[in-house]
Amino acid sequence: MYALTYKKNNFVSKLIFSVSRHKWLLLSLLLGIYQFSGGLYIFAKAQLAQYLIADAWHKSLQSGEQHQPWPWADTHPIAELTINDRNWYVLAGASGRNLAFAPSHVSATPLPGEAGNSVIAGHRDTQFNSLKKLQIGATINVKTRDSEQQFKVTMLRIAHQSQVEYMQTNTSDPFESEPSSLTLITCYPFDSMLPDPTHRYVVTAIAI
Repeated sequence: MYALTYKKNNFVSKLIFSVSRHKWLLLSLLLGIYQFSGGLYIFAKAQLAQYLIADAWHKSLQSGEQHQPWPWADTHPIAELTINDRNWYVLAGASGRNLAFAPSHVSATPLPGEAGNSVIAGHRDTQFNSLKKLQIGATINVKTRDSEQQFKVTMLRIAHQSQVEYMQTNTSDPFESEPSSLTLITCYPFDSMLPDPTHRYVVTAIAI
């Protein structure tokens, strides 16, 4: 019994010594696992939400009325974006909660396809990660309940979060008819694990 107890205590001592010796390596490993699992959860949530939002969107197209993607949602899909042969559904209101599920329309701007500059924001690590593959001249298709419009990408730029001029309309003449344009915004740089970035990746497109 004494020998068994001695071996057990010796094993525990060695284990504690090994953990203390490599504590920074273990801490880094655990932090990496935590970051990876958190990113995987966000991605899975966004993907699942797209199926529910898609169902609500198709119901809206059939009925002509707004449909919530889930019973407790305080938003609804307003448009469907096609970017690089991928379809994304856009929610009304660019709140943090909505952005966790899908690209979201900034409510202070016109609806997609209407006169003026419509602004849509999305997360860089889910749906709008595909923006990094867009090039000047690429086409973005936007479908709403009432119409369908194509937009041609005219500018790609990186802006500081304090620069909000890209959310304004494209004309300063009050007597000039405002063209229909589209601005897509996501955080920058892409694929970075650092939270709260100060820069944005901005895609500007005009109706064609």
